[in-house]
Amino acid sequence: MKTYKLLPLAAALVASAHAQTVLIDFGNATSFRGVSQVGVDSLGHTWTSVYSGAFYSNLPDSTGTASPIDFGFTTASGPDSYNGPAGGTTDPPTAGEIAAAAAAVNVGALGMLGGSGEVVMDFYADSTFQIQGLTAGQAYQINLFGSHKYGATTTRYTAYTDGTFTTPITFVDLVVNPGGTGTSNSDQFATLDLTPAGSIIYIGYADAAGLGSGYLNTLSVSVVPEPSTLGLILGAGVLGLVFRRHRKGKL
Repeated sequence: MKTYKLLPLAAALVASAHAQTVLIDFGNATSFRGVSQVGVDSLGHTWTSVYSGAFYSNLPDSTGTASPIDFGFTTASGPDSYNGPAGGTTDPPTAGEIAAAAAAVNVGALGMLGGSGEVVMDFYADSTFQIQGLTAGQAYQINLFGSHKYGATTTRYTAYTDGTFTTPITFVDLVVNPGGTGTSNSDQFATLDLTPAGSIIYIGYADAAGLGSGYLNTLSVSVVPEPSTLGLILGAGVLGLVFRRHRKGKL
């Protein structure tokens, strides 16, 4: 059986392309009825569990490597886990409640956003925040998971031009209880594709109809590789395959 290996350059490029995701859990052991993700989740990913009383610098990416990305709330309200995916919860949440949250979501559909009960169960409502330390002109993909059993149906996540949060750039909607009252979103997330002109992205969220609260449980920030970088990765991979085959005298 033939075995093909990438050249070191190609392998390094592929690893780099897959390492540029930061995972943020809205709520931690300091926030009301919150819980922190300690260590890696069920998928082997590293998280930062946040609360509104702190600013977080150089967040680790999903592999545990420090990134240049910073995070902080500008305004915050409604930290809780009650009536999220776990249903009724206590302060602090019990192991059974955390397990219930994990069982309530579809990890296969949510991917990195749904890696444990600790990250999906708690949330912040109707808040604004900043993601700093970004590269101007670089494309980023922001994935957002919100889930709540009662109240408003649709949360709107809006990107703004600056920290006044008054001039929107774009928005995306997510139904946080798609089965209706008494259910919680288990398998849907929203995506904002943004290319900041500076080093900061400003995001706020609320109920799309203005009738209740909006919710955010988990968030990921991913670098979108430039087309030229993807081409280099693919080209280096092909070159590696050809090189290995040539060394084996199979051309």
